[in-house]
Amino acid sequence: MAFQRPSEIRSFLFCCDIVKPVFSGIVYHANYLRFMERGRTNHLRLMGADQHTLFAEAQEETPGFAFVVRSMQIDYLKPARMDDVLEIVTWPIAVKGASITLAQEVRRGDNVLVKAQVRVAFISEGRAQPIPKSLRLLMKADLI
Repeated sequence: MAFQRPSEIRSFLFCCDIVKPVFSGIVYHANYLRFMERGRTNHLRLMGADQHTLFAEAQEETPGFAFVVRSMQIDYLKPARMDDVLEIVTWPIAVKGASITLAQEVRRGDNVLVKAQVRVAFISEGRAQPIPKSLRLLMKADLI
């Protein structure tokens, strides 16, 4: 189930039984990277993006583009366990010429389990490029 929150914060819920935890029943730390990747993808979707159209426009403006994770800071605060229902919350912190920094939290109810800041770079042909206008407008980059 996905839902939208005010102030450009986006989140979605899922049950973590879809990812195999370690023998102890505690979710392996690397799985949180997958959870947050899904959160960033869902963030675009919840912004109302028709991703196929959006990326076709960006492809015309900047052929061969991709978003890549440039850096990530993660704090593991509490463990998730098998069958927990987790909420991944994502919101923009800063948009610069060729990158966007997002804050993310993995929550179980009112408990924050993991906090992260992710800097994602926009590249084309292996080099950083300015984020195309269609994507900047979608991300409301000029408002941040």
